[in-house]
Amino acid sequence: MSSTIALISSAVFDKLLYPLNLVSNGTEAVSTFYETVYSMQLVILRQNIAYVSIFLYLLWYIKAYLSKTDLIAKEGSLMHKILDKFTVVHSGYRPTIWCFPSTLNTIVFSFIQRCIKHEYTREILKADDGGLIAIDWVNLNAPKKVILLVFPGLTGCSKDNYVTHLVDKAIKSGCSAVVMNYRGIEVELTTPRTYCATDYSDLHMVVNHVHKKFKDHKIFAIGVSLGGIKLGGYLAKQYEDSLISYAMIVSAPMNTIYSCEELEKTHNFFMFNRHLSRSLSGYFSKYKHLFETDQRYDCEAIARCSSLREFDTRFVCKQFGYDSWQDYYKDACLDSKIQNIKVPTIFLNASDDMFSPARAFPIEKIKQNPYTAMVMTKYGGHISFCEGLFPTGCNYVCRLLKEYLDCILNESQEIEKLLDSERNTLKLLNNLSDSSEISEQTNLKFTLE
Repeated sequence: MSSTIALISSAVFDKLLYPLNLVSNGTEAVSTFYETVYSMQLVILRQNIAYVSIFLYLLWYIKAYLSKTDLIAKEGSLMHKILDKFTVVHSGYRPTIWCFPSTLNTIVFSFIQRCIKHEYTREILKADDGGLIAIDWVNLNAPKKVILLVFPGLTGCSKDNYVTHLVDKAIKSGCSAVVMNYRGIEVELTTPRTYCATDYSDLHMVVNHVHKKFKDHKIFAIGVSLGGIKLGGYLAKQYEDSLISYAMIVSAPMNTIYSCEELEKTHNFFMFNRHLSRSLSGYFSKYKHLFETDQRYDCEAIARCSSLREFDTRFVCKQFGYDSWQDYYKDACLDSKIQNIKVPTIFLNASDDMFSPARAFPIEKIKQNPYTAMVMTKYGGHISFCEGLFPTGCNYVCRLLKEYLDCILNESQEIEKLLDSERNTLKLLNNLSDSSEISEQTNLKFTLE
């Protein structure tokens, strides 16, 4: 009995002394307890942050998914009537859920979209100065009498993923396709002359060659990014004499000065600007031997350029006769040339495109020209316009191109009638304007007399 009482007393005494023992033992158990509680709080906090972040991201995506795709065109004009029939315009652009922000959209697209292999037939054209341009044909014996002529981006070529998908749409529509590769791309640079946004001589040569080779075919030209700047500028310069019948311009910077400002912002500089300038510097380094004897160029500095503006200043401006990068960029701006385009042309641009900021979109000028229209999406990045859960295939650009091609192929007679009507209306307005000016001058003459 006494032993039992002793054991109970010992147990109670130990319980009473437990806190003191903890203190004397360095509070190890208490520390462990608090560490466990703290780690559990961290886990709960992290989970809550994750849930809130996912919820906010989903709200952002829903806003993006439901965002309106705007059709900008003169009400009742030729281009408004054509585009108003397109399902792709009314249904709008629906971005990929996990990569719809512009930077992610653009980067993911360049890596994830698969490249379609085409059996190209290569043709080498020789310019007047001896320079060589490679053009790649596919589906030469197509049944439809429309040829898709593709002008790639800054360092693009016929093998780039987005180019192969554009070509694929032409093939599936029963058309031939041809891709222009710029000097020194897919063929050796043989003369000390490259290419830039405002030099249309090579483009003009290619268009003339395609027209001579297929005189009974209509040329549908599509320009992407730099290719869009070149195509838009060329159409404006040709005015009503262009051999191109229809055009589509994708993600082209409308004002290159604004584009430069946007690309030199810190995040865009490190993500895109520096990468592209290094690609151009690598292009120059490959053919440096052709320029080393020309005193205008500091070849070592050009090979080390870290921005597009620096490359254009050190190399492009000096080659094509511009006093400064500002003069070159001003001459390259599409927003000042829209009114001179007299070929049915669709512009596709995203408001979040870092290469072509929305503040540069010449909306009023596009509305005033019956031959131009813009499909403007809220999201889409640069060229990418990713769609679907896994955006490895056709994107919004391809869907818009497909509907435009189908419209041209299936409603060509109706479009021609609308074109003739538009041209006659414009001629009548021009004649009335000229008559009004002559009348005013005559009245002024009589008044002075």
